[in-house]
This record gives sequence, structure tokens and C-alpha cells, in this order.
Amino acid sequence: MYMQVTINVPEEVAAAAQAQGLSVQAYIEEMVVRNAEEPLSEARLREISAAVDHLKELSERSRLDGLKIKDLIHEGHKY
Repeated sequence: MYMQVTINVPEEVAAAAQAQGLSVQAYIEEMVVRNAEEPLSEARLREISAAVDHLKELSERSRLDGLKIKDLIHEGHKY
């Protein structure tokens, strides 16, 4: 369910919206949605951090015959 609300906003808010390339309405809607979402718990933040670290480790170990995947891609660009 949605509700339409008319508000007056300070010029600073309008300037911030414009700086991000958004209408004031879209900017305010994003702010409301962001603030309405539940913040992540410390445990969830640790899980996300561990997953990111694991992915970084996997990407560093990804090699084929001693070459990194990134090096193989760049080698393919030569041809």
C-alpha cells in the first residue's frame, strides 16, 4: 500500500538530489526506503565479510597452468 505525501524540503535536499541526478521525489523516496529497511546485524555483517574474503581468496588462486585467469584474458586480447 502506498501513500502520497506533499512536503516542503530544504534547498540543500533539492541540491543533493540534483547532484545525484535524481528528482527531489525520487531522492526522498530512496531515503525513506533506505531508512525503512532493517539494518544488518553484526553477525550478518561478519558473514558477508567472510564471504567476500573467501571470494577474494578463490580469485587469487584461480590459475591455469600457472597463469592467472586475468592474464589469460589479456593474452586473448592480443589475437
